[in-house]
Amino acid sequence: MSLDQQIQRESERFQVLFDRLSETKWSETAIPQAQSRLITCQEQARLVQDKINAFNLAAEKEHKRLLDIKGHGVRHAWYKVRGTLEQRVDEQEKNWLREFEKCKEEEEHLVILKGEIQSAQAFLHQCQTAYNEYVTSKRALDGLLEHFFSGNTPSYPDEDRMEQNLKNQERQLVTLQNHQRLLAHVFQLLQRAHQAVAISRQALNEALNMNTFDMFSSSSFADMAVSSCLAKARNAAAQAQQLLNEARRLYPNIPHIGELHIKQDNLVFNIMFDNIFTDIHMRQTIQDALNRISRAEGMLTGVLLAMKEQVGRCEADCTQKSNEVRRLATEHFTARVTIVKNIIEPPPPYRS
Repeated sequence: MSLDQQIQRESERFQVLFDRLSETKWSETAIPQAQSRLITCQEQARLVQDKINAFNLAAEKEHKRLLDIKGHGVRHAWYKVRGTLEQRVDEQEKNWLREFEKCKEEEEHLVILKGEIQSAQAFLHQCQTAYNEYVTSKRALDGLLEHFFSGNTPSYPDEDRMEQNLKNQERQLVTLQNHQRLLAHVFQLLQRAHQAVAISRQALNEALNMNTFDMFSSSSFADMAVSSCLAKARNAAAQAQQLLNEARRLYPNIPHIGELHIKQDNLVFNIMFDNIFTDIHMRQTIQDALNRISRAEGMLTGVLLAMKEQVGRCEADCTQKSNEVRRLATEHFTARVTIVKNIIEPPPPYRS
C-alpha cells in the first residue's frame, strides 16, 4: 500500500487528532500564566490575613482600654477627678471603632480574594485538563505520522532529510546531556575533596598550636590533643585523595589536575605520623605538612574554578542544543502535517 493510500485510509483519524490538538494547544502557554495568577492571589490573601490579625489585635487592645476607662478602676477614677472622663471615653471609642473598621474592610477584601482564588484554581484545573488532552493528542498524532513516514519516503526527500537531521541533533543532545551529568558529578567530587583538604589544613593548624602549648607546659593533655588533630588531618587528607582519584578516574581531562598531581606529589596526602611524639623535629614536620596542604588547597581552588567554568559552558551548550532540537522537531512535525493535509485535500491547481 502506497503512502498516499495509507494516509487516505487514516484521514478521518488524522483529522480528529489534529482538530483536538488545535483546540487544546492554547493550554501549553496558559498553564504557567494560570499558576502565576493563583500564586499571586494566594500571596495577596496571606498578606491581607496578616493585616486582619494585626487589626484584630489592635482593636482588642483599644477595646480593653475602653473598658478600663468605663469601669470603676484607677483609670476611671483618675479621669473623673480631672473632669476629662467623657472626653477620654469618646476618644477611646473612636480609636476602637477606627481599628474595628479597618479590620472589617480587610475582611471584605479577603472575601473578594478568596473568590479570585477559587476562580484561579478552577481556571488552572481547566488548563491542566486541556493540556493533558493536548499531550495525549500530540502523542497519538506523532505516532500516526511516524507510521506514515517511518523509513525512507522517496516521494518526499525533504521530509527524509529533516527526519535524519533531527535524529542526528537528538543524538548530539543525548551525548551533551550525559557529558553534563558527568561533569556535574566530577565537580561535586572535587568540592568534597576541597572541603576535606580544608579540614586537614585546619586540623594541622590546631595541632601546631597545641604543639606550641605543649613545648611550654609538657602537658599529657596537649600530647593527646596533638595526636587527635594529626589523626583528623591524616583521615581528611586520605579522604580527599580518594575523592580526587575517583574524579580522575571518571574524567581524566580535569583542568590543571595533572599539575596538581605532579607538583604536590599527589598532594602529599600520605603523611605518616607513626612515633611522631619521639621525633625531635615534630614541630617542623607539622609545619611542613601544613605548608604542603595549604598549597594543595590553593591549587585545588583553581581546579574547582576551571571545572566550574567547564560545567557552565556544557550547561549552556545543552540548553542551546535542546532549543535547536525543539525547533527542528516543530518544523518536522509541521512539514509532515502539511504533507498529509495536501494528500487528503489537494490544493487547487495553479492558474496563471
